[in-house]
Amino acid sequence: MKEKIKIKTIVCCLMMTSMLLGLGACNNEDDVMEIFNNKTWKLVRIATEKGKEQFYQGLWSNESKEEIDRELNTFRAEGNYTLNFNCAEVNEEVTGTVNVHAVNSSINDAVLKIDGKEHTISIKGKVIGTESDKLAKVFINGIQNVFKYEGDIHNITLYFKDGNTTKVMGFTAR
Repeated sequence: MKEKIKIKTIVCCLMMTSMLLGLGACNNEDDVMEIFNNKTWKLVRIATEKGKEQFYQGLWSNESKEEIDRELNTFRAEGNYTLNFNCAEVNEEVTGTVNVHAVNSSINDAVLKIDGKEHTISIKGKVIGTESDKLAKVFINGIQNVFKYEGDIHNITLYFKDGNTTKVMGFTAR
């Protein structure tokens, strides 16, 4: 009887030790390639860092301007407000290109750098075209000023500076 108890105790201790070792081996580094590579992301919101709304207050100067811009820019239209990533990982560094499309402007083959440990992201490229509506202007400006990301294979949030204010752009995978 005592031998059965000792064996159970030893087995339990071994299982606990292996679980602790397994959990200790986890890291906080994202699988950047899985999250970003060969994916199209569609904008779903632009808000202040702590904001809960879809679009931050004051983005448009008045309600009628917001309605006109939403009608003109066809926010929900396929291809508008999208990011398409093409990444490569070499020596634990993720680089590549990203194609950005607003409504009337884009950034083609922008230089992309992502650090999965620090959750930082940088997108640098030349804007082609101009935008007339406020949302598209903020989108393009935000992309050029991103510095951090959060997310997974379904949703990402990009953080950007707008003056002294940190704002976020939320995206869903398409």
